[in-house]
Amino acid sequence: MNVKNTQLMKFVFNYIKPRIKLFIISFLFLIGLSLISLLPPYVTKLAFDEGIMMKNLSILTKYVLILVVIYILKSTFNYLSSALFTIVSQNTLLEIKKDLTNHIMKLPLEFFSNSESGYIVSRFGEVDSLSPLFSMQSFKLILSIFEFIGAMVIMFLMNAKLTLILVLIIPVFYLITKTFETAFGKLTSQTMEKAATFHGKFQQSVSGVEEIKRMNLEDKETEKINKINKDYVKSSIKYSILLSVGSEAIILLSSVVSVLLLYIGGKGVLQESLSIGTYMAFAGYFGKLYVPVINWNLSMFTFKPAFVALDRIKDFFLKYPQEGETSDKIKINEINKIEMKNVTFSYPDGKETVLNNFNLKAKRGDKLLLKGPNGSGKSTIIRLILGLYDNYDGEILINSIELKKLSKRSLRSRISIVSQKIFLFNDTIENNIKIAGDVSEEKYETALKKSGLKHFIDNLPLKDKTLVGENGVKLSGGEIQKVAIARALIKSDSSDLFIFDEAAAHLDKETRELIKTFIGTELCEKICIIIDHSDYFNDICNRTINLILKQNNWSEQNV
Repeated sequence: MNVKNTQLMKFVFNYIKPRIKLFIISFLFLIGLSLISLLPPYVTKLAFDEGIMMKNLSILTKYVLILVVIYILKSTFNYLSSALFTIVSQNTLLEIKKDLTNHIMKLPLEFFSNSESGYIVSRFGEVDSLSPLFSMQSFKLILSIFEFIGAMVIMFLMNAKLTLILVLIIPVFYLITKTFETAFGKLTSQTMEKAATFHGKFQQSVSGVEEIKRMNLEDKETEKINKINKDYVKSSIKYSILLSVGSEAIILLSSVVSVLLLYIGGKGVLQESLSIGTYMAFAGYFGKLYVPVINWNLSMFTFKPAFVALDRIKDFFLKYPQEGETSDKIKINEINKIEMKNVTFSYPDGKETVLNNFNLKAKRGDKLLLKGPNGSGKSTIIRLILGLYDNYDGEILINSIELKKLSKRSLRSRISIVSQKIFLFNDTIENNIKIAGDVSEEKYETALKKSGLKHFIDNLPLKDKTLVGENGVKLSGGEIQKVAIARALIKSDSSDLFIFDEAAAHLDKETRELIKTFIGTELCEKICIIIDHSDYFNDICNRTINLILKQNNWSEQNV
């Protein structure tokens, strides 16, 4: 086993380890099943030679009863091992998905900016491809080696010449496998990659279907999807053809061997050099001898996609490290002041500097208004304060501590955001408001009233149990903003910094006034950073920062 396969097996074992006791019990039942499976052909031989051929009914009856007991035990062991392996495998896959979900949710924002959603989703689909590795069938393959050896020993003792003839054909199976293995492995990886590309593009188009319809691009977008799908289908066809050819080649050879056994064995019976019982036993052990070989060869086609998927998932964990939440990170319980000193920043994939030597100070009670044209870096400032990007020059200080030294989770737990682009899940209004966690009914009801949602909800047939649709499609822009305000109100006691990112843009006068009142009355002792193009919030802000484009560099001016 090479280094890569060793690493993969270690990865697999780490997930099996918590269920090792159950796995061992399952494996013991499987060993029992393998041992029992060696008995029927030999007992059948005895039944023929000592019972039928000798016309002895009592002996025949004895061996028939033994066979009945053997088959009952075989069925029982098969059921128990199958049930236990199913429990182990499904829980193992569940743990992998849980770890994958946890890992993805804790990846830095840079990853999501540079990755298509389809690529991310495809990792989950590939987890299901791992099921053969944890199934009873995979471990039966291991035990089939012992069945193979046991069957060969018994056959050799019965008839050495016939056994050697059958064994000499086995290398042919190996050569057939090797012929297909390299090409199949490469094609498997290519097909899975093309599948991920297709699903990613399709998901992207579905997400942007409204914009596609607005611009009358349905036909053009369909053409793009069909082109990618055609490429994927071509690869799938090649994959299926190679799988079929390889499988049929192995099956054909096994059929030829069974015919050869029929001829040689039948000839031996006719020439009385072989008993009918021995011939029947050889026919039974033929499966024990060649089925494991066939299964091992066919497993290449079954397990190759699983190993490719496993390799991709393992590499995903290693390639994309999580945001650093190490034990040395400082946790904070409050935010008293924020300071940005000579901060220069450009996005990882960008050539232009978004912020150049930018400075900002804010303490409790401050209401800062950030103004400037689109692309001037207003939202970038917010992203940096949230710790979404660490690749900046200069200093960002929270309570005089460099942000890079802080626990990002503890920092974000003290921040509430009301944004023009608030994301809503396809869930109820209630669950979208309570998204941050459990909250008392009193606080929830207060949030509904102060946000202006109470009247709206009371007029709905299902009240706050009403589904908002995908990304809040069933709600108006004003209603969505009220949900955002309600979220912020629920967190008002635990948050020290409130950020309003174009929160009042394109809203009716009532909703805009609601946001303004909320900032002026509910957040007097909090730090507020407001991003807005207009002068609407000037009278409640004690400081305005204008971001001005000057010779391709961004500077700031305090007013």
